[in-house]
Amino acid sequence: MTDRNQRATSHLGRVLQRVVMPLLLVSATTLGAASLQQASVSTPLSAPSGAATPTAARRTLLAAQPGLGQDDPRLSMPALQGQAPDGLDVSSIRVLPAGNVPTTPIPVAPSGDAVSTSRTRWVRNAEPTTLWSGANVADAAFTDLPAGSYLRVEGPRLAGRVPVFYAGDRLLRQPGDGWVDDAAVQTVDAPAPGEVPAVDAAAREPLPVWVQSHTATTLWSGPDDQAVQLTDLPQWTFLKVAGITRGGRLLVNFAGDYATRQPGIGWVDQSAVGPAGDPGVWVTNHRATALWSGTDDRAAHFTDLAQWTKLRIVEGAPADANRLEVEFFGDGAARQPGMAWIARADVGPITPPVPLPARAVIQSTTSGSALAVESHTFASQDDFINTVGAAAQRSFKKTGVPASVTVAQAILESDWGRSRLTRQGNNLFGIKALGGPGPAGVVSLATWEHQNGSDVVVQAPFKAYVTLEQSIDDHGQFFVINKRYANALANGHDPRAFAQAIQDDGYATDPSYAAKLTKLMDRYNLYRFDT
Repeated sequence: MTDRNQRATSHLGRVLQRVVMPLLLVSATTLGAASLQQASVSTPLSAPSGAATPTAARRTLLAAQPGLGQDDPRLSMPALQGQAPDGLDVSSIRVLPAGNVPTTPIPVAPSGDAVSTSRTRWVRNAEPTTLWSGANVADAAFTDLPAGSYLRVEGPRLAGRVPVFYAGDRLLRQPGDGWVDDAAVQTVDAPAPGEVPAVDAAAREPLPVWVQSHTATTLWSGPDDQAVQLTDLPQWTFLKVAGITRGGRLLVNFAGDYATRQPGIGWVDQSAVGPAGDPGVWVTNHRATALWSGTDDRAAHFTDLAQWTKLRIVEGAPADANRLEVEFFGDGAARQPGMAWIARADVGPITPPVPLPARAVIQSTTSGSALAVESHTFASQDDFINTVGAAAQRSFKKTGVPASVTVAQAILESDWGRSRLTRQGNNLFGIKALGGPGPAGVVSLATWEHQNGSDVVVQAPFKAYVTLEQSIDDHGQFFVINKRYANALANGHDPRAFAQAIQDDGYATDPSYAAKLTKLMDRYNLYRFDT
């Protein structure tokens, strides 16, 4: 924005700030420390000493939990047991219509009953207007918006204003979040790559998946002054980004400290955190033990391990009931760094050490090389269309889904490849991971949805793919496996009829969904991929 909002000019603000909705409530959730994904609703976060005194019910929610020793069996995380966390589709967050903070968790409908509104919506102002700092009449103006400014909608309307992200003008007006009067904008098609330079520049900014607190700070229950303090966060705490922001705060997953601070999801001041790399999942041995070359009786004894040695779990290692593959960083003397196996019974989880040590080796000799997940930045609309179109043609030969429809859906669902889900997990179509992870695992993101007449926010698991082509293949198989779309597949030779059939069969609740697909197919002549 202008100099009236210096904070929005910071690099982190340009990258992380996204305004989403009026108010979120954080309820109790147990997070698997290995994945930092949402598990089942369980123990709430603890309140630190000196926190503001909440109501009696809130005080119950924030009651402190006793500390656990490193060898306590309750510290047996899903990752240590070689199991996937349960209940990834359980929501712990809800938007309240009146903006109040309830004192008890509010259950939401299962994900299968939710109407997702995670599809990106763009608006544009026909006349010059103002970008505001909030939804209230008394909120200050950020900057003026020239006529024809593209704005990405970040949540539901409140008090006659819409929360949006403005990409700036690459001159005086900087990228950032704000609110615009609903009457001043109209819904428009998403700008294609190469059409609006400021939008393209914002899409090329790094996409933080992890942040780290560079000062001691607080984890809050919500994004505004009605929020209560959930727990204090020590300096250098690692937090996983949930994907939405509001009011200068970022929604994050906190893994807890395996002592008094319980895992959960909450809001942290953006000014207190900065981008960080994936710290990995760490364990320590609560007694002196040994490192082994493998998991069976023929495994060689590598070295002895002193008590309380910090070890990082090897991601993607083969599951074993008795041993865990870890990365050992050496002792600076006789013991050299490397990969090895350790008895599960001898270790318990810990928070990542600070600073993080350099990786001992690049890959494990037992688990193989890590998958190299593709990353894409599209310079033009033709770049995106041709990349997706070629893969869609190959998918058509296997599934019968018209390539033109696949490309149109990819444009609509992924915002021309700019969505966080596409950039982070190569997921073009918003396919959830309720039946299992994708080839590259799971991306856990918070999205707002519309359920039973009100807006809610759910943190749900989405499939992650190594390549865009894997996402396109999975999209095609979705129609083949689900028999409700048999009528659509029978019209595979007619893309327009196919688009209408999947709408009629319940693929989307948007009554104009098929018309939007047809408009894209006509505008960009996507039918050329059906030949």
